[in-house]
Amino acid sequence: MQKDRNKADEYRAKAYQGDTKAMNNLGVCYERGTGVKENLTMAFEWYMRAAEQDDVYGCFNVGECYYHGKGVEQSAEQAFVWYLKAAEKGDTQSQVNIANAYYLGQGVDQDHHKAFLWYREAAFQGHLLSQKNVGAAYWNGDGVDKDLEECVFWYELAANGGDAQAQFATGWFLMTGTGVPKDERKGIRWIHKAAYQSYQPAIDYCKEHGY
Repeated sequence: MQKDRNKADEYRAKAYQGDTKAMNNLGVCYERGTGVKENLTMAFEWYMRAAEQDDVYGCFNVGECYYHGKGVEQSAEQAFVWYLKAAEKGDTQSQVNIANAYYLGQGVDQDHHKAFLWYREAAFQGHLLSQKNVGAAYWNGDGVDKDLEECVFWYELAANGGDAQAQFATGWFLMTGTGVPKDERKGIRWIHKAAYQSYQPAIDYCKEHGY
């Protein structure tokens, strides 16, 4: 479409002037074939230009290209390098990716403690899955000392964010007095919230216990 071509031309003009946002946008155009012919190599090149200017989104996009092998040879090691640059600049998804890499040993030596620290960074920014991962780490003593009170704290954060699994877990903690003073009325409210989201374990719990 002419509109897409004009937009791509606009991004290109700004990119050549040093606008890193335009570089990233032009990269997206090449990646998706929007306004230009799809070309993953060109997409990678424009992402890299932005990344080399220390642009957080450019660093993330380069990491994505290396991770998935888009426009460049796949490399978990290089993906880690560029995700880390973006993570250190505060990009939440990159922090999650770094945590996953440390947890699984992808592109870096496996280290569950460092994985925990990066999940926590993302959790502080409101990333629900990371909040649950931090809670699970405290529950299992995985990468950090076991601490049921901390476990409950992080699951409740995710529950307040609307995550059904975390709502059920928070309710169970309260119903059983695990890591928190027992409070069945408050606990069943959380379990009901999870059930209302069609979370099957919560539905089964209510049926089994007559709630």
